[in-house]
Amino acid sequence: MNTEYNYIPTLDSNEKRIFVESFCCMVYSDKNVAKEEIEFLKGIGKMYDIQETEIVAILKSMKRDEVLDKVAQITDRKKALQLVKELCYLANSDSGLDDAEIDFIIDVAEKLNVESDKIKQINKWVLDKILLQKTGEIILEIE
Repeated sequence: MNTEYNYIPTLDSNEKRIFVESFCCMVYSDKNVAKEEIEFLKGIGKMYDIQETEIVAILKSMKRDEVLDKVAQITDRKKALQLVKELCYLANSDSGLDDAEIDFIIDVAEKLNVESDKIKQINKWVLDKILLQKTGEIILEIE
């Protein structure tokens, strides 16, 4: 497993579900579910030991306020920062950040006591990493 995801085994089953519910909520926040976002959710489900059928059920019963209330249960700062990072990745997986996605990330970060400067740093790092990956694919002629 990529070292970037070493935090996942440290999550208990409730925290894993909160992460996945947050991802699902993020996908629906802009009312536009991109193909890349669906693929991301499927892959994430496997990584977090959440079945695809459970992800579909989460998406069908999505309530933003309930998800935000659950997010507050994550009190470990390292886990909180990982959640913000993953939300930034997800928000940038389609063609850019939408206002609803930004609002959701900010609301989650507030529940997690993550400062706005830290959100900006994390998002810039995510964007740099995505750009670097795309540059590598061009250089290596990967399609």
